[in-house]
Parts: sequence; C-alpha cells; structure tokens
Amino acid sequence: MGKRKVTILCSGFGLGFYIPGLLAASAFKKRDIATEVLVFESYLEQDKRDHIADSRKAYHNNFALANFSARMPMDIRSSLDDAQVELLLEAWKAEERYEFISLSGHWGYILDLYREKMLPNPIHVDLLYVDSDLAPSWKSLKKFHPRYDEHYYNACLYDTDKMAIRYEIPVLSGTPIPFESRKRRLVVHGGGWGMGTYQSKVPELASHNYGLDIVAYDWKEAKPDPDHRYWMNDPDWCSWVKSGSGLHEFPPYIEVAGEDTKSYAAKADHHWLFDVASEAMAIVAKPGAGTLIDSLASETPLILLEPFGSHELSNLELWESLGFGIRYEKWREMDFSVDVLKEMHQAIRNRPGERTNYVDYYCSRVALMMR
Repeated sequence: MGKRKVTILCSGFGLGFYIPGLLAASAFKKRDIATEVLVFESYLEQDKRDHIADSRKAYHNNFALANFSARMPMDIRSSLDDAQVELLLEAWKAEERYEFISLSGHWGYILDLYREKMLPNPIHVDLLYVDSDLAPSWKSLKKFHPRYDEHYYNACLYDTDKMAIRYEIPVLSGTPIPFESRKRRLVVHGGGWGMGTYQSKVPELASHNYGLDIVAYDWKEAKPDPDHRYWMNDPDWCSWVKSGSGLHEFPPYIEVAGEDTKSYAAKADHHWLFDVASEAMAIVAKPGAGTLIDSLASETPLILLEPFGSHELSNLELWESLGFGIRYEKWREMDFSVDVLKEMHQAIRNRPGERTNYVDYYCSRVALMMR
C-alpha cells in the first residue's frame, strides 16, 4: 500500500461544501495525516464550468429562482469531462488511494468508477453530510442512483430524529470569546453565493444600535460607512482554481473602506469570516452548512433568515430546536433584544453531550480498517 493520504472531495457550488473540507484537511494535518483537497467543478466540461458564474449571478439576484432550481434534480454525469475524470482515476490508482471523504453527491459517480477500477481491493469512502437533510447534490444522486451509499459510510454531522449534534468540525482550538467581551456587532451575509434576504435587513438592524459587519457579494454592494464594515471574498478568487502553490485554499479577502480599502491573503488554517463572527453577538444569515459550523465553533448564535431549499429549512428547525438560533421575525418581535442573544450564546456554550470532533471520529473508526 502507498503512503496514507485522505482525499477530501469538495464542491464549489456553495462554500458550505468547500470550507468544511479545508477545515477537515487542516485537522488531519495536525494529526500528521496527509490529505489532498479536490473540487468537483474542476472535472466538468469547460462550457458547463463557464456557466456556473451565470447561475451564481442569477441566484444572487433572484432568490425565488435559486429555490426553484434547488428542487430540480440534475444528472450531473452529462456534464463531466470524461477524459479529465479518467486521468484522475488513473492517478489515484497509481498512488493507491484508499481513503476518501466526499462532501458533495456530485462525486458519487466518480467514486463508483474508482471503486470498480480497484476491485477486488476495497476503498473506504465517508459520505460527509454537512447539512441536517440531503442537499440538492445528494438528492439528485439519490434520484438517479437510489443505492448510491451501498458501499460507503454515511457520516452525518446532525441527527434530526433526536434533534442533536453527532459530530463537530472545529475551526480553531481555544475557548471562544465570552459574550460579555464581544462587540455590539452583527455579521450579516448571504452565504458563499450571496443569496437570500440579508440585504433587506440592513437598514432595520442599523436602526437598533448594532454595528454591522456586512459581507458584500460584489463591489456595488459595499458602501463605506463609519458605523458598519463591509467585507468580501476577493472577487478574482475561484474555489475550483488552485492557488499559486498548487492547492485549494481558503479565500483571500478584502475589507472595503473607501480609500482605506485593504486586501488580505488567505489564512492558512481557517476562513477569514470566522474571525469576524467570533467577535460578534450574532450572525444574521440563512442557515447554510458553513454558517452552522461557524455558529457552533465560535459560540455565536444565528438570527435565521429565509432558508435556501428544504435542507436549509431542516437546518433552521434544528438550530431553533436546540436554542442556538431564532427566526428574524421572532427576534424583531422581541425588539432585537441583546439578552436573547446572550441566552442563545450560553445555550451553545453549555450544550449537552460529547463534543466529538468528526476528524477524531474518522481516525478512530477508519484506522483499524486501513491497516
């Protein structure tokens, strides 16, 4: 067997299927286990890849269209660049890759091809679900390939039957900032694609004496303001384009402040937005997978905006049930109370049960199998 390496399979369709993969890779690195992060869009035909930017813009401008598209199953096989996929499979085989973690259902067909190529030797695949219900890529896979998980391990971060957290993906070691030491600020964003109703909440939130950290989708949305800060991922960055070091990395970012605008390089082991969220009293956002991870790891409660798709509705109901989040409308009825935010912060901090790190769980479960 070749040198052990865990291959982490992400997607750039949403940063919730990208950032958690990089966080897991960072955790493996701390345990001296080699990883490679790959992004699904790299293996699409060029014209399909080019079309993603159009979809992103359309979904940003029209949330109803985004939600409609989330309900439409798609057989991704017709979009694959078969020559690129075959080169990838041959490279894996030459290296004797046996361990995989997939955060997106789109990788299912590629993993099946590799499993067949490696028979009779088994491969180990964790299907890592970072939402509390199946996201569109998994639903599409299940529609066209109902027994997609027959040979693989379903690793679910959340248990919706018990309304509980099974495993966590920590971001940084150390104790999160206590509520009393936080600034009277809120982080406002629309996820990796800038989707949803977040922009419409800014004037009302600003009128209730909160400083805002607003994540802009593009330069037009960033309006320098003495009371608020505007941030954005570097618009030239693309999740499926490797950096100059030949790796997929966390996004570089920009603080937009008129003449004082500053650009920052990507952080080595976590995403920049986590640092901003860690100092805030709450995150105002739709309940995407990455936002749940940020909320839990920073002990920052969520003000829940309209979800994207049924999987995010399930996320919303989970966070609400656990007392880690509150719907925006309900918080408005409570006059945007700071005390409510403090109660939710304490609920996250004092959450019951084991705090099982997913990577630790993976290592203890898979180590014996891979000997």
